[in-house]
Amino acid sequence: MELLPEVVRGYGQSAYAVVSDPAGPPRVTHVMPTFTGVTLTFGLGRTSCALLKANPHFSVLWPAAHASTMSLIVDADVLGVAADGTVTVRAAAAVRHRPAHDDG
Repeated sequence: MELLPEVVRGYGQSAYAVVSDPAGPPRVTHVMPTFTGVTLTFGLGRTSCALLKANPHFSVLWPAAHASTMSLIVDADVLGVAADGTVTVRAAAAVRHRPAHDDG
């Protein structure tokens, strides 16, 4: 986990927050996270913020840029949600995931 900020830099700033919604499918929202030490900060809309207040656990996905690279999936815990939609989280777990190939 201590290497996570360095690993994330290799994926760039563009990521997706995957927030659970008990009323239906998960909400997937484009985010541009920044690291400060071991915490991530990014902005979200009102609905996603409300969902995170009810369930402060979610995932952030940095997709693979090419078929030969891996995606990065980070499970995170919310530390705070500001009135302006700024969300601060701490990474709980992270995994690189290989893309699916035609041959399985």
